[in-house]
Amino acid sequence: MAIFKNQIPILEFDTEPSAVIMPGHHSNYNFPQKAVMLFMEAEIDDFAAHHECEIIGEFATVTKSFCVYKTQMNHTDIAFVQAPLGGAGAVQIMEQLIAGGVKKIIAAGCCGALVEDTEGSFFVPVAALRQEGTSYHYLPPSREIELDSAAVNAICRVLGNAGLNYKTCKTWTTDGFYRETKEMVRYRKSEGCSVVEMECASMAACARMRGVLFGQVLFTADSLANVEAHDIRNEGIGFFAAAMNIAMEAITEL
Repeated sequence: MAIFKNQIPILEFDTEPSAVIMPGHHSNYNFPQKAVMLFMEAEIDDFAAHHECEIIGEFATVTKSFCVYKTQMNHTDIAFVQAPLGGAGAVQIMEQLIAGGVKKIIAAGCCGALVEDTEGSFFVPVAALRQEGTSYHYLPPSREIELDSAAVNAICRVLGNAGLNYKTCKTWTTDGFYRETKEMVRYRKSEGCSVVEMECASMAACARMRGVLFGQVLFTADSLANVEAHDIRNEGIGFFAAAMNIAMEAITEL
């Protein structure tokens, strides 16, 4: 095990998988092996209220607590939990799930379109460009990270079986929401990125280092396809529940 040092701190990497503080240090949970992480709130509350869901854990942070629910779909036990905005927060939740025994994770949430589309279009990332910080604590520096093909294929099967149009894509993961400048958007589009979001690369890197399977389904909310005029549209309202259902179905396929 070794630290690879660099003049730029974010590019420094320690190969040691253990840390001074490890996930699960406050709890001893025993979660199902399959879990869904959802970047939404009202849809989770509605699902839990109308299905037989059991609260099987709670992750307390300095700002709020995240309840972990258990449900059953296609005769499969599934844990599901709200995921916070941003790679750092989302990975903290992911780490706790993994510490509790989760081996396979599908995430679902919205993104910004970088290409012409219709609001609510589904995209399945096969690779994520790493322009955030969290992934660099889990894997050595690289420009992109590929997502697990088994998870990608499962999501695509479910979308196809549901008769929903979708595209596989490369996503741009950023942690600078207000630094998506015109030239940077043009640059990312020229590299082949179809969408932009704030967690995928971080979560994929954590999953890779911890040896768990990870995939993500995204749907477009706002659009940056025209860099001269940000189109907020309807912020993806109306598509969150569909994305949650796709993720729930897809995790049972793994």
